[in-house]
Amino acid sequence: MENQYCYIEFDFTNEGNFKDLKDTFEVIKDSKNNSIKRDDRFWLETFPKYSLEKFTFLDSDLKPNFKTAEETELSWHFYSLIELLSINYEIEYIDLKETSHNKGILLYDAYSYPYGGINGLIVFLESFNCNPKIYDDGTGVYNYPHEELNKTKKSKWNFSSLKNLFKTAMLLLFITLIASCNNKEKDLQFEKEVFYEVYPALIDSVWVNAVRNYVPPAPPGIDPSEYKLNRRNESNKRFNKELAEFKQKKFPVDLVFFDELAVRDNSKELQEHFKDAVISKDNVTDTLDFKLDRKKLDAYTAFHLKYVSRIPRGNDRKFYNECCYSVRGIVILSRIQFDDEKKYGVLTAEIECGGLCGYGYLIYIKKVNDKWVVDKIEDGWIA
Repeated sequence: MENQYCYIEFDFTNEGNFKDLKDTFEVIKDSKNNSIKRDDRFWLETFPKYSLEKFTFLDSDLKPNFKTAEETELSWHFYSLIELLSINYEIEYIDLKETSHNKGILLYDAYSYPYGGINGLIVFLESFNCNPKIYDDGTGVYNYPHEELNKTKKSKWNFSSLKNLFKTAMLLLFITLIASCNNKEKDLQFEKEVFYEVYPALIDSVWVNAVRNYVPPAPPGIDPSEYKLNRRNESNKRFNKELAEFKQKKFPVDLVFFDELAVRDNSKELQEHFKDAVISKDNVTDTLDFKLDRKKLDAYTAFHLKYVSRIPRGNDRKFYNECCYSVRGIVILSRIQFDDEKKYGVLTAEIECGGLCGYGYLIYIKKVNDKWVVDKIEDGWIA
């Protein structure tokens, strides 16, 4: 078994059904893995009639001209499934293939857990008259439906006792998590407000620093630090002027943007930059998902962002050679790490330009007269 990936093993009795399934899977794979959005009519024409008949449609939907499923607790809305399969799943589709006579497998790579659950993929397979048998969703190997394989046999009394104990422990854990999550949600909401407030100045600074070349060594007889400072000041002046002209002419600058924020611990750098910052030992950025609101980013029209949800690897490196952007790479921003009093913050901006190619900046922000501003941006690393 190709156990580096999650998978669903299934049976089928009709070769035509399997061919239809394979063809449709390849279209969904192309849409998801390459972030291609397709319209409702396209998907209606992609799925065969016998598959569409198993789904429900709203009155306002573009619908097929034949009878489809009635709405029940178990039925699925067709376009909701399409949105899940082609956009919302946090997975990369790997392959769908026949493994032996009338047996097949769907392979996918989950970015994280939970990534949206296995149910959508199960419904997709069943709509093509295929029968899921065994799956590995990243937490273990199971028979379908929901019976774990290779369970250790225990007495009924022991199993019942352990089950009750587990329920009690989970209830206590749930109560503790709810109390903790309320605080984390408030902190996350505060972070989002600060991020979108400071974003225009932040992305301006990132572009000006990323588009300039690194300063070469100073000529003989010239103080290196003074030479480097003068050259960088000249570059900053030049590119700030260029950006101002772009804004005046309403000519947006293209950038490739990773649509999720990274989590980094920069507490040491925050303390070193802001000497009076109060930072406790347990001051770490939470792991709650911070998905970027594209509408809020796109509202700043000085930049035109092309969003990607995965970093190109291996043969995909040609992406960096083909893109025509002023900054040849993907901009990856991190979460903001604040001091305990929420007066200062730090985040990173990374330019990912391929294997062993990348550089990054530390961006320090602070609150001045109830407004958040960029205090300083400095070189962080280069690979």
